[in-house]
Amino acid sequence: MAIPISIYLTKTGGILGPIADLMGIIMDGIFRLTSQFGFINIGLCIILFTIATRLIMLPLSYKQAKSQKIMSVLQPEIAAIQKKYKGKENDQQAMMMQNAEIKAVYEKYGTSMTGGCVQLLIQMPIIFALYRVILNIPAYVPAVKEYFSNVVNAVVGATGSTEAAIAKVDEFAHSSETLTKLVTQARISGGEISTTDHIIDFLYNLNPAQWADFSNQFPQASAVINQNADSIAQMNNFFGINLATSPGAYMATNGLFSVQVLLIPILAGLSQYLATKLMQSTQTMQLDENNPTASTMKTMNYMFPIMSVVFCFSFASGIGVYWIASSVIMGLQQYLLNRHFAKMDVDEMVKQNIEKVNAKRAKKGLPPVNEKAAEDNFKRLQEKEDRLAAKRQAALDRTKEQIEASNQYYKTGSIAERAQMVQRYNEKNEKKK
Repeated sequence: MAIPISIYLTKTGGILGPIADLMGIIMDGIFRLTSQFGFINIGLCIILFTIATRLIMLPLSYKQAKSQKIMSVLQPEIAAIQKKYKGKENDQQAMMMQNAEIKAVYEKYGTSMTGGCVQLLIQMPIIFALYRVILNIPAYVPAVKEYFSNVVNAVVGATGSTEAAIAKVDEFAHSSETLTKLVTQARISGGEISTTDHIIDFLYNLNPAQWADFSNQFPQASAVINQNADSIAQMNNFFGINLATSPGAYMATNGLFSVQVLLIPILAGLSQYLATKLMQSTQTMQLDENNPTASTMKTMNYMFPIMSVVFCFSFASGIGVYWIASSVIMGLQQYLLNRHFAKMDVDEMVKQNIEKVNAKRAKKGLPPVNEKAAEDNFKRLQEKEDRLAAKRQAALDRTKEQIEASNQYYKTGSIAERAQMVQRYNEKNEKKK
């Protein structure tokens, strides 16, 4: 009898859970569609999956690129303001005036300091959810899970019970250091296989040679195991690379360098570098090389691609394929967006931005914002600050005059004269009473 196996496996929870489930539905649909045409390959599905998800996020990418274009225009004004207040970081009043001036510039262009960050923050949960799907495809793609379920059912039948099957698989998983590492790679909590879900998590990380060893542990189920293992090897084979195996594990096992295995980390780093350069071709920090943030961004341009290369050696090759596909598609998308916005009139974009901002302000019962209003707001703030400064200075002047008068009094006249002045003062006050 077939043992029901939960689709949940090691699914992620929290806010990423529903998003990952949605991504899994898309991936499952792509896998089933390509299978109808005879292409049972996870690598191909990952590429098509990446294209589909990038199309879903295109509206967010469009808004982000538009915000970057406007930011590239207003950044010189922001840089001039920051230069004006340079060296006054410890002056609270000066920093308030700087922020007021910067805010006025953003209002003038119909945007805000967080204009490009909102879209990025929305995209981040989607990107993290995508990683979860790629890391553990059987948990989210029922069409792929079926092959592993067949193996688990055969193993349970061969051992006589679910408990016996779990114990036998756990024994095999800890029979060597290499296999034990796969338990960790499968993110099995506690490092012990204790459920049928854990069995699938573990099996997904096996390479063809390890599948053969696994089959030998269960002679009575070997026919079913080998049949499904062949299908799994076929779907995980991408130009001779097993997507379930990390390049680092491959080299550790085979003791040699393979051009195919090295190709994924190298292409992952190179494609991310080129995509980052395209994305930053319209970003503001490149306009001011003296800006410390620009220097930081320049450093990160090299650090992230290098980190991608390093991580690709540890992660399953499927993640590397996803990174490459994502960077290539993102780069192409950014190139087309850059060309699109290069043809657009920035003044018209600003006008549209201000209209949208005013529409939102009207709903809240607030007055409209335009370039003149932004400048007037700043002028009023500046005038208020000038009046307060004038009052503070007048108070200081009066205090100074009183001090000088007092000092002059005590410098001239005899002690008798001063005593007579005090007496006259006291008599005068007595008359008033």
